[in-house]
Amino acid sequence: MERDQKLTKEIITLSNKIGIDIIGFADPKWYIRYKEEHRPNNYLKNVRTVIIIGIHLYDIILDAWSLDLTIGKSFHYLDSILENRAHNIKDFLLKKGFNSKIIPYGPGLFLKDSAALAGLGPIGKNNLFISKKFGCQVRLRAIVTEAPLITGVPIENSEYCRDCNICFSKCPAGALTKDGYNRQACESYCLSNLNKLSKYTSIWCNICIEACPHSKKCDLI
Repeated sequence: MERDQKLTKEIITLSNKIGIDIIGFADPKWYIRYKEEHRPNNYLKNVRTVIIIGIHLYDIILDAWSLDLTIGKSFHYLDSILENRAHNIKDFLLKKGFNSKIIPYGPGLFLKDSAALAGLGPIGKNNLFISKKFGCQVRLRAIVTEAPLITGVPIENSEYCRDCNICFSKCPAGALTKDGYNRQACESYCLSNLNKLSKYTSIWCNICIEACPHSKKCDLI
């Protein structure tokens, strides 16, 4: 089945209409580099396209996370909005005759990698996806679909990070170095230094986002 340019344009139009700020399409063949649980066909057997959607994190309050262990409820503000938008796309594709599935976070697909595979932008030295328009201030979600959409060209290297190491010195956890990203150090620092908004609601450290010169050029924070 050939890639459907008309349907791809229709989905882009829909995404603009419902408030999605960036959208891209990745070919499942590029996911062979990851373990089985992080491949699209682990979630949808006849997958033809991975759709990546993103919303601009224009205000830090959108990144608020609420957790109440006593009742077992956990919500992330912007993630909830993204999931709702993803359902709009899923329903649209179902009416067109294509099954789709919204990917959960655990284990899920690697969202930043998926955005890079869709040609939306690179992953920077700060281990964050960097979009051309919004810098690092984007939240992402993925949908796998049987629809044969036009896919982007993967981006392997960051043009924004060539001569820049600002995030290395700004990271309070020391999780960013020339040797790569230390996830354990990052998570440990974030959990120990939560910005508490209320008893149940907090915001994780976002210094690597604020420090990125490309995000600053967007004048977002």
